[in-house]
Amino acid sequence: MKKGVSTTLKIALPLLISATVLYFTYRNYDFSLFWSDMKRINWLWLAAALSFSALGPLFRGLRWNLLLEPIGYDVPRKDTILTVFTGYAANIIIPRVGEICRCSMLEQNARVPFSKGLGTLVAERCVDAVLLGLIVLGSILSQLGQFRLLLTPDADMTTAGLTEPVPFYANPSFWYWTVGILAVCAIGWWLCAKFHLWDKIKGFIMDFWEGFLSLKQIRRLPLFLIYSFGIWICYYFELYLAFYCLPTTAAVGPVAGLACFAASSIAVLVPTPNGAGPWNLAIVKMLGIYGVPESDAQPMSFVLHFCQTMIYLLCGFIAWVALKIIHRNGTSRKQ
Repeated sequence: MKKGVSTTLKIALPLLISATVLYFTYRNYDFSLFWSDMKRINWLWLAAALSFSALGPLFRGLRWNLLLEPIGYDVPRKDTILTVFTGYAANIIIPRVGEICRCSMLEQNARVPFSKGLGTLVAERCVDAVLLGLIVLGSILSQLGQFRLLLTPDADMTTAGLTEPVPFYANPSFWYWTVGILAVCAIGWWLCAKFHLWDKIKGFIMDFWEGFLSLKQIRRLPLFLIYSFGIWICYYFELYLAFYCLPTTAAVGPVAGLACFAASSIAVLVPTPNGAGPWNLAIVKMLGIYGVPESDAQPMSFVLHFCQTMIYLLCGFIAWVALKIIHRNGTSRKQ
């Protein structure tokens, strides 16, 4: 019962967030013009942009293979690539489940322990976080004036500094949280001791740490960096080439496109299916800053996101079927 409720919430809550943000993003759009807008879109440029949708997961799969080598697992490249595509599709169905799906499938197909696989995923996410941070910093510094337009300071600052700050220990919520955290820790400690879970937890942490430290032991670092940069270059062109679908969005330059890409990359951190809602809102607002009317930004962002989602779902399904066929009898590849 509890598992069913949890699964329902994992699906329903992201959908609710997505639907709410999509409503506010497209509430002013005249959907009676949708088909005429579709005719205005240059589908050749859209196809060129979407071709990079498959390249990003491909590079990610190849890079994951390099992280698995130092911990002693010679996983075939086709396995890591197909598993990544499956994880992308799983993330669309239930946001943030794709990583769990990837580790589970790799454990089933290549006998890589779940905890070690998870450690390598955390390692690669750290690399992605650094690269995303550099992209965001570079776009902000190069387009500082445009990013300022996104800020809407509505707070009344006339009384700022007139009231004496309250010490944190005088705030009742501080003590509520403190007591709650201590209670959870005490209960968790008692449960682990009662059911003898410490050895399992220790083993999981050690395996996880071994997987994470694979980042320090990469044997082909230049290739790893090429794949890492390749992932984000593909993501960028997946968006920027789509700007050429319409004359107004085609006028947005590559540097401005980088700013749009940075904003949309932050937006997809919100747990919705493939970033639906926050991603669309970020694109529409950023293009508006560069003079693109909403009547053009809205259909372009909608069509691009919809096509990306369909490609990820289709590729994920094909990858899942391919993995089932490849591993009908089970395999194990350990050096």
